[in-house]
Amino acid sequence: MPEHAVALTPFERAAAAIEAWLDGSGAAFAVRTRQPDPRRKVASWDLELHHAVHGRQRVSIYITRDFPATPPQVRFDKSLCLVLPHIEEDGRFCHGVEADPRDYDEPVEAMVEVLKRLEKFWSDSTDPAWTAGEFQRESLSYWLRFCLQYKPVRGAPGASDLRVALPDLDGPTNGRLAAYFKKDQKARSDLMVATVGEADPHGLAVRHGWAVGTLVRGNALFVPVNAAQSWAPASWPRTLRQLEDLVASATDQTLSVARWIEDNKEDAHCFLVVLVQGRTCYGYLVYPAPVARLTSPNIVPVPVDRVDADWALARDHGLDVLHLRRTKRVLLVGCGSLGAPVAELLARAGVGELHLVDKEFFGSENCARHLLGAGDIGDLKSGDLATRLRRQVPGIAVKAFHALATDWIRHQCKPGTYDLVVDCTGESAVRTVLTRLREHCLGKCLVAHAWMEPFCAAAHVVLLQHRDLWPVDDPRGKVNAAEWPEDTRVHLPACNAGFHPYGAADVWQAAGFAAERLLAALDGKVTTSVVCSWVRSAAFFQTLGVPVQPGPRVPAIDSGMDAVQLTRTYEDVFGDG
Repeated sequence: MPEHAVALTPFERAAAAIEAWLDGSGAAFAVRTRQPDPRRKVASWDLELHHAVHGRQRVSIYITRDFPATPPQVRFDKSLCLVLPHIEEDGRFCHGVEADPRDYDEPVEAMVEVLKRLEKFWSDSTDPAWTAGEFQRESLSYWLRFCLQYKPVRGAPGASDLRVALPDLDGPTNGRLAAYFKKDQKARSDLMVATVGEADPHGLAVRHGWAVGTLVRGNALFVPVNAAQSWAPASWPRTLRQLEDLVASATDQTLSVARWIEDNKEDAHCFLVVLVQGRTCYGYLVYPAPVARLTSPNIVPVPVDRVDADWALARDHGLDVLHLRRTKRVLLVGCGSLGAPVAELLARAGVGELHLVDKEFFGSENCARHLLGAGDIGDLKSGDLATRLRRQVPGIAVKAFHALATDWIRHQCKPGTYDLVVDCTGESAVRTVLTRLREHCLGKCLVAHAWMEPFCAAAHVVLLQHRDLWPVDDPRGKVNAAEWPEDTRVHLPACNAGFHPYGAADVWQAAGFAAERLLAALDGKVTTSVVCSWVRSAAFFQTLGVPVQPGPRVPAIDSGMDAVQLTRTYEDVFGDG
């Protein structure tokens, strides 16, 4: 290499190899693009392809500045979007080739693979059945592009965002619509929320913090479409007449969109028709004619964002488990650094109703390791945690109670009220009360005690079926992984005040461990009483700087970041109790 030569980067070497090939032997089928876009393309070539249905087409194939980190790109005329599958709104062909580490050393192979995909696509797309099948398989993606093509100009009717809570439908069902308008938008809604039946969409929007702007009420109509019906761009309604025909066909001629609008026009300012195929939704906003008999009604296709629990919490997958969890009512006492993330994990896993009990207020010193933060300083832990869960998790019912755990259990709990009671206080008094009042206050529900050892060196979950009790002598030492000095806290200048130094990264590991066991119990996967432990390594214990005595369950591992998980039977730990 000459003394002053500048070494090429891996990207420049890869691009040079492609240029040498396509300008050389590749010139037989590709020619340089006359005016490539220098902002995004290193080099571009044009190909001419003949299609049995769509005739001669010019196709551009190019490499970007970060090739081969980004594979070679192919671009058609954008008018072919929604005419042929896998062509996006800007004409780019979604070929499915992903970057491979070998592409830096063999860049031409990356281009060859893209050309192979292009050739196969071009051949397959001459088959109408294949084309229709590809549109059906990814119908939601194409629907979004369809909506983008019909997106109104600023100031025209439409919606920037449409959110729908969709339960199971037995047939065509009326619903309600809440639309929110910003001051600078006369006709276009910033957000619409739709619900089925008598459920209030505005209440849903308020709960989740979406209700911003001027509220306008409307009506919604949910229409199931047969799963076997072809759903491709060519069949999508573009006029009210076509939408009317589709809805009439889907309902055996029993429902008319025009009549539905006429019957409701006095008490609604906007109308939404949601076509539901399987569990996938396709929306049409319908605007009556501004001048009756002189102008035509207008329809606007809109993408639908489902916000019901089935989709938001499970993506419609494994719904048997989710629906079982949604029948469960859980009491969690102790909303501290362990209890708060456990509550959130249970909520996001689909628990239907959660009651939170805690007597403490949130302080600034809690920010480092609690789910709540600076905005909650001075507020009740249970109250702000409940507010957070209601706002962030669709479908869950959450109640907060400012009370001493022992008082709440003694005065408010009754047999049959809860499916699971979770004690995250780590307090001996609470464990004892739950044992002493088990039959009188809790009945046959599951009870779980969860706590952490000092410094978050270990965490434990004791799951108790109705026939087993936490021993009355409170033998926590039989569960713990180590023997600790009388007081291991960092002391503060106040009465009985101090803390163990650990952070959110520590306690959230413990919370995930605990929540996994609690969910297994709710799901019926754990049918006996067990003691579950998460124990950090001996190397971790050695860093604590206190005279702790690790027990036999502490793993002899050199890394301070490792841990083990253990499950023991109730009898192994407590004998006969």
